[in-house]
Order: sequence, then C-alpha cells, then structure tokens
Amino acid sequence: MSFHKLDTSYMKRPDWEGSTIHPHTRISGPEEHRLHSLSRNMDVPYKLFEAGLRLYGESVIDYHDKRERKGDMRYYPSVIMTFWSGFESYIRYSSEVMLITVKDIPQVVANYLLEREVYLNKKGEQCVRDRYQPTLDRYALLLKYGYHFAVDRGNKHWQNLQKAKELRDYYTHLDVSEPKALSSQQVLDYMEHILLGLIWPSCELRRTLLLGVYRLYQIWAEFRELQSEYIEQPFFKDWPLKEEYMFHCNFENVDTSRFPNSREALQGKPRGSAL
Repeated sequence: MSFHKLDTSYMKRPDWEGSTIHPHTRISGPEEHRLHSLSRNMDVPYKLFEAGLRLYGESVIDYHDKRERKGDMRYYPSVIMTFWSGFESYIRYSSEVMLITVKDIPQVVANYLLEREVYLNKKGEQCVRDRYQPTLDRYALLLKYGYHFAVDRGNKHWQNLQKAKELRDYYTHLDVSEPKALSSQQVLDYMEHILLGLIWPSCELRRTLLLGVYRLYQIWAEFRELQSEYIEQPFFKDWPLKEEYMFHCNFENVDTSRFPNSREALQGKPRGSAL
C-alpha cells in the first residue's frame, strides 16, 4: 500500500485479526438470536466481492486474444453491480452487528442505518416504514458511531468512492439518453476505488473493517497486470442514424405520420391514415 501512502504495519502482529486470541474476536452466547441470523450471512460481502473479481477474470480470459478490442456489453455491467452489492452488503451487515454489540447508539442513528422511519399515523399510533438513505451517508455514520472515525469527504479515497457510486448508479438507473462505453481500465479503477474505500479507514484505524479485503486487493492487482484494454458498449452505440431506420414501438395511438410501419410505407398511404 506504499503507492497509496497507507500504513498497513498494524497487521504485523502474531495474533492476526480473526484468530481466536485477537482482542477483536468476541464470544456470543446462545441467547443472542438476532446475532445468529447475521452470523450466517457474515461471508456474503466478501463472497460478492470475490464473485465480481471472478467475473472480471472471466472477461480477461475471454478477451485476451480477440483482435477487435471493442464489443457488446457482456461482463462489465455485471461486475459493476456485483461489486457494489458487496460494498452495500458490508455496510448493512456491519451496521446491524454494531447496533447489537455497541452500547448507547442513539435510536435516530439506528433508524437511519436500518433505513427505517418511525412516524405517527392519523390515529396517533406509532408506525414504521422503509426510508431510503444514501449508501455513502450510511457508511460515514457507521464509521462515526462504530469506530469514532470522522470521514473527511474531501479525501481522495472518499471522492473516488463517490465516483464509483455514480458509475454504479448509471447502470442501476440507466440514463437511456446517454449510451456509454465502458473500458476494462474503468472497471479496474472502479473496483480499486471500492476496495480502497474499505482499506483506507482500516489503515487509519489500525484495524481491518472487512477481513480478507487485502486478499481481494491482491487478486485485483494481479488482474491489473494481466488485463489488456477492452471496451464493452451498447450494440447500437456507434450506428449511423442519419437516415431512416426501423425500431420496435408497440404503443397504442402512435403518430403514424411520423412513424409508419413497413406496410404503411410500402402502400404509400398518407401517414396518419387508418389501416
């Protein structure tokens, strides 16, 4: 991590994180039922990150000997979605564990992290409903109340996390008016931004937020050495559309004066007339 000026020397100790004798390895009693359900999902964030890396690895194998270095969307959007899912899963899992194990967390903080809102209905009854909260805001709150770590939102790693979120949002809420190409280097950068978003505070805190994150980064570094530039994009992105062309449109009451079907066009009917 010297390239990023991050100090990982805290890991050089005999009682490695995750070992039975490490001070951050704690014991749960059999009555902690809420924690039991979470524990059965404890590996999900890591496995989602690993799945994203594996999918990227498949793209490296598939594309390495292709003469044409541009093609249809196949791997990259899925890598984007899966990797962000790993990050979100980490935030939700860690938030819930924190709310179980840490004392004196304000209820308003708990509600925010769990994306729920408590309100009164017209009968004056207390009700709970889902309320979306931005992912990075929940992450910052988790760091603040779980680790007493105040996020510097101007920090380059936080800014890169924001860029990663924007790329993920593009594919989650597709801006169909803007066809976008996605390069292998952009996907690599995206994955690194998310991993460093976990590694950076780990180095500052001298405790690893997600066990195994350094192994994930090592796999990422190997892909960086193996990959050669390739671009995925929508099939029709570079099509010339200056002349007439056909497109699927199955609505009622279509303006046929502007958008006739092939039979109307061949029959030479005035556009807008009934069939």
